[in-house]
Amino acid sequence: MKFRCDRDVLSEALQAVQRGVSSRPGIPALTGVLMRAEAGEGLTLTTTDLEVSVRLTVEVQVTEGGTALVPARLLTETVKSLSDAPVEFEADGGQARIRCAAYEGALRLLPAEDFPAIQPPSGMPIVLSAGVFAEAVAQVAKAASRDEARPVLTGILLEISREGVTLVATDSYRLAVRELVATAPGEARAIVPERALSEAARAAAALEKGEVRVFLEESQASFQVDGLTLTSRLIEGEFPNYRQLLPEAYENRLTVSRQQLADAVRRVGLLARDTSPVRLEFNALGVKLSSQSPDLGQAVEAVEARYEGEDLTVAFNPQYLLDGLAAASGETVRLEVRDGLKPGVIRGESEDFTYLVMPVRLPTPVA
Repeated sequence: MKFRCDRDVLSEALQAVQRGVSSRPGIPALTGVLMRAEAGEGLTLTTTDLEVSVRLTVEVQVTEGGTALVPARLLTETVKSLSDAPVEFEADGGQARIRCAAYEGALRLLPAEDFPAIQPPSGMPIVLSAGVFAEAVAQVAKAASRDEARPVLTGILLEISREGVTLVATDSYRLAVRELVATAPGEARAIVPERALSEAARAAAALEKGEVRVFLEESQASFQVDGLTLTSRLIEGEFPNYRQLLPEAYENRLTVSRQQLADAVRRVGLLARDTSPVRLEFNALGVKLSSQSPDLGQAVEAVEARYEGEDLTVAFNPQYLLDGLAAASGETVRLEVRDGLKPGVIRGESEDFTYLVMPVRLPTPVA
C-alpha cells in the first residue's frame, strides 16, 4: 500500500476515527486503525472496540492499493506532529514508513487479519438535518444514566414513526424528550448507547449544513455524516414507558428568563452540597430560591417572573435543574409544577422539547 496526501487531511481523519479505538489492551487489533487504499476510491480508515465502529473515507493519491493495520494512537500523534507538508505513507513487510519534509519514520504493523469484519449499514435510511440532529442529542444526552447496573437507562431511545423521530433519555430522576420532524418509511424503536449517539452528534455538529442518515437494524444502529459512518450495537431490554409520565397540564406555571434563573440556581446551588436541594418558593412576584448547609451557610435569591398559580414550595437537585435549563431553547423558559411530590417540567420557547425533573421531598414541618 502506498499513498500521498495533505498532512491536515490525514491528521483530521485519524482524529475523527479515534472515537472507535479500544482503550483495552486485551485485544491488540482493536487498538489499531485499519487502512485500506484503493485507486479511484481513496483511503478508508476503520476503528472498532466491538461496541462502536467508525469508518471514514478521504481522498488521497493512491499509488498502490492495499491494507494495513497501524497502531491508531501512535499514528495519530505522529501525523499530528508533522510539518505542514504532504505526507507519503507506504506499508509492506510488517511496517509502515512515513515521510514528510525532513522526517522519516517507521511503525510496526499489527496483524490485519485479526481485525474484525465490520458490516456496512443496510435498510432504508431516515434523513435528518445535521444541525438539528446534533442539537437534539445534546438536549437529551445529559438525562441518560451513567449507572451500568441498569444498562437500558444508559442509552437513548430512538422512536421512529411516519411523523418523525423521538429521542428519549432518563436516569429515573429526570426525563428528556425531543421530537424531530422527519420523513420515515415506517416504524422502528431502538436503544442506542449514549456515547455512540453523542459521538455521531459531535460529527454532525461540525457540519455547517448537511444531513445525517440513520439506519436502524435488528442489533445495530448506524449514522452516516458526510464521509463518516459510525455504527453501534444496540442495548437490549425494555425502555420505561415514558409517555405515561408526561403530564397533560399543570396548574402552576412560572415564565422566566432562562439565563436569570440559571444564574440564580448556580449561585444558590453552591451551598447545596451532596443531597441538599435548592428550594423554590413560587409566588405572585416570581420565585425565591434558597439553600442551606449546616457546615457551609445559607443563600437566598429572588428572581422576578410571571407566575400563574397558587403559592407553593418545591425543592430540586440544582444540577438536574441546570441541565434542563441549559437544554431548553430560547431566552424564556416555562417551569411548570404541581406540588412538592410530582415532577416539575421545563419547556423552552419550542414545544418539541420537554424536560421532567423529580422533586426532592422536603421534611414535613413539625407543628
